[in-house]
Amino acid sequence: MKAYRKLILAAFAFTVLAVLIPNASAQMLEERLQATFSGPVEVPGKVLPAGTYIFQALENGRMTRILSADQKHVYATLFTVPEERTEHVEKSTVILEEGVNGAPERIEAWFYPGDSVGNEFLYQKPHPNKTIASVTGAVLRETGLAAADTAKSVAVAAEFVGVHAEHVVVNSGVAIAHAAKYLVS
Repeated sequence: MKAYRKLILAAFAFTVLAVLIPNASAQMLEERLQATFSGPVEVPGKVLPAGTYIFQALENGRMTRILSADQKHVYATLFTVPEERTEHVEKSTVILEEGVNGAPERIEAWFYPGDSVGNEFLYQKPHPNKTIASVTGAVLRETGLAAADTAKSVAVAAEFVGVHAEHVVVNSGVAIAHAAKYLVS
């Protein structure tokens, strides 16, 4: 009987810990590199003046944050896609492309030392038939659709949490009742 009580208490303790401890998740190693540019450089949607910057990979390399050298100012957080090389790069590498019509050089991608897969920036290709008004309308339309999708996801998530919170409360009550029953006897 004592062994059964210990088993029930252990199960109760495990249930409480499983509910109270947040889920652990894997975290990728932080990839950052420092780069100094002698002239202005372009990244999607922005021109960075000459200076030193920190490039930091986020979201498993799907985004890059560009920070000041002292890391107190965020210049941009941009989407990236993997760019693969056949060989690993030996040192930090930033790939530049010549600017169009006197524009500053464009940063195409950056590679962390020892990696063969880098982070390529996504640039929009200019379309000769698009006007500012049509582009703005498309952006507003897409933003509205994204907001609607987000609202639907939030509603579904709230319902999910509510249902599972109810199950946790009910099952915890049952476990406590069983544990109390065997502790008293």
